Amino acid sequence: MKKNGKLFLLLLIIHLIAAGTVFAGGTQEAKPQESAGGAAASSMQALPAGALPAAQQVFYAPLKDETTTYMDIMKSQYNCIHYATESVQLPLVAFDNNFNTVPIGAESWEVSEDGLSWTFKLRQGMKYSDGKPITAGDWVYTLRRTVSQGYDFAWIWRSGAGIKNWAAVEKGELPVEELGISAPDDNTLVITTEVSKPYLPQVLVWFYLVPRHAVEQYGDEYATKADTMVSSGAYMIEDWIQGDRITLVPNPYYNGPWKPYLSKMVFLYGVSDPVTAFPAYMNDEIYLTNLNMGQLALVRQNSPEELKSWPSPRVFYLAFDTNVAPLDDIRVRQALQFALDRDEITSTVLKDISIPEHQILAKGFVGYDPKAASLSPHDADRARKLLAEAGYPGGKGFPKLELWIGNIASVAPWQEPAGEYLQAFYKKELGIEIVPRFLEKKTFVDAMKTRKHNFFMTSYKYDYIDPSTYLDVFLSGGRHAWSSAEYDRLVKAADAGGPWEQRLKNYQAAQSLLIKEASAVFMFQAQVHAAWKSNVKGEAVSPNEVGIISFETGLVPFNYTHIYLSER
Repeated sequence: MKKNGKLFLLLLIIHLIAAGTVFAGGTQEAKPQESAGGAAASSMQALPAGALPAAQQVFYAPLKDETTTYMDIMKSQYNCIHYATESVQLPLVAFDNNFNTVPIGAESWEVSEDGLSWTFKLRQGMKYSDGKPITAGDWVYTLRRTVSQGYDFAWIWRSGAGIKNWAAVEKGELPVEELGISAPDDNTLVITTEVSKPYLPQVLVWFYLVPRHAVEQYGDEYATKADTMVSSGAYMIEDWIQGDRITLVPNPYYNGPWKPYLSKMVFLYGVSDPVTAFPAYMNDEIYLTNLNMGQLALVRQNSPEELKSWPSPRVFYLAFDTNVAPLDDIRVRQALQFALDRDEITSTVLKDISIPEHQILAKGFVGYDPKAASLSPHDADRARKLLAEAGYPGGKGFPKLELWIGNIASVAPWQEPAGEYLQAFYKKELGIEIVPRFLEKKTFVDAMKTRKHNFFMTSYKYDYIDPSTYLDVFLSGGRHAWSSAEYDRLVKAADAGGPWEQRLKNYQAAQSLLIKEASAVFMFQAQVHAAWKSNVKGEAVSPNEVGIISFETGLVPFNYTHIYLSER
């Protein structure tokens, strides 16, 4: 009996070694068992009736930000490979397709009576793609690292979220340990704000987890190649061939909500622009593409069942450094504002892909003010008079201005024709010379951030669902070189909470001031048209509660876990 017991123990040890769970030097997490589709069965949703088999759930999409570097949104917002990144990093919370805020890395939250302290209970049992447990300390590390690096999207934490001591820590006036985030235990995260932020959970859709152990081993470069990238979201990187493709597969250790249907997602380089993407789409090399105007007409005529259209809350505008001549003169800025014929630009070069806009709060967004259009009507005579009063009658003596525009694939269908239109339009209407200059994305963003130039075309869309997401952008010291104490007062008073009616009144008063001072010229709102293969199914490509289908960046965690491929 004793001999048989030893034999049984020996066989058990051999079995465990073969399974990879026992080693001479210690233990290793056992990997979940894989399904027929190649991914861990527990990490995927059960496929609906009519879906292709799991092994065939391979989705091909264009890589939108192919000139950017990192798959780490907390390292850089503007040098981040979006869509792929939000699929592999775990968000604390996320929007569903109805823009409800859903706990993902968190399980629940509550706020203190004074509105300053938010306690998040984390979802237990969450792990990184290498099997290492996720703790509240990892979330604390993530935000401390971000504030310490000169983050290019810092305003979202400094102003949008109002994290306690963010500005002082950022400037080096306080140690990073004084930042308003802490972990009383491994499953509890506490975030403290400077003032009451009733919409804080909606801001936290941009709070994505960073694997501390990977950063400490490889530095920031951990997020630049497949063999060092550690994932925490629903997907992980299987392969990353620079200039060719990024391949994602379900993360076998992911046990949060919104598990994917797809067994593989392949993001392809070289097809980010509709000009190159549409031929690839027609050849079945990718399963979706945005459409330019010519392509839109073609799809409408030949494949209307593949057309998806939605209003985007992205507003395009001209931005200025109001401290540098000639744009330091409000009369010059107002001349540009009143001269602009929004109806003309949206019915000609931007026909079908835009609608006129006079304000930063996009049509259909909470807080939209229908009266704002009356503050900046098209009035060419008034524009010419203002320019003459500023010392430039008929445009004489006005310096040539370069209009810097980011060469960003996702907004190219709007910005390229708009830049050419504005050059001809302002020459005709005001006699001034404006020359569009397209810059690589990082160069453009750095120039705007560091005030290297005084005239830009740019755009903005929501980061969370509250008017502050737009209006905080124009606070002093923020994205743009314009400052107003009264504007700051109104916006900060609204941001601090209170009855919605009073908050709305302050936000709309601030926006009116923004328009009257021509701190920016708001031009148009985007309309998005895309083509999707007819066998791409799921909630992400179905109308939401108000009949809208949207594939905005802020919905990535939901969208790419709520699509599947059906039989044709």
